[in-house]
Amino acid sequence: MKKLIVIGGLTVLSTTFTMAQDAANVESLIQYDPLFWKDKLKLDDDQCLKIREINGEYYQNLFSAYREEKGDVDALQELATKSLEQRNQEIWEIFHPKQRKRWKKMWHANASSIHTNES
Repeated sequence: MKKLIVIGGLTVLSTTFTMAQDAANVESLIQYDPLFWKDKLKLDDDQCLKIREINGEYYQNLFSAYREEKGDVDALQELATKSLEQRNQEIWEIFHPKQRKRWKKMWHANASSIHTNES
């Protein structure tokens, strides 16, 4: 249970770190699992399967990083961030051009609504 909490915390930290980067970066565009919006993005079954595989590898990498670097928070954070960036890039490459455009539109609309609510 403790491992899951640490992995969850690392995921939140790496997501927060990545969100602080420029929203134009591919690494920061895929913050959430696109499978939640598979209908809106019109993802086909093959794309969904590939995204599930990428997500599985991502969480396995986080777990492995935790086992290897649990005493070194900085190294663990760096590995978590690199793993998230790799996941994001791989998912981005699965999208077709129209899906990329749709995702960017959804992401920017979400970012705009967050900034509006914070004001």
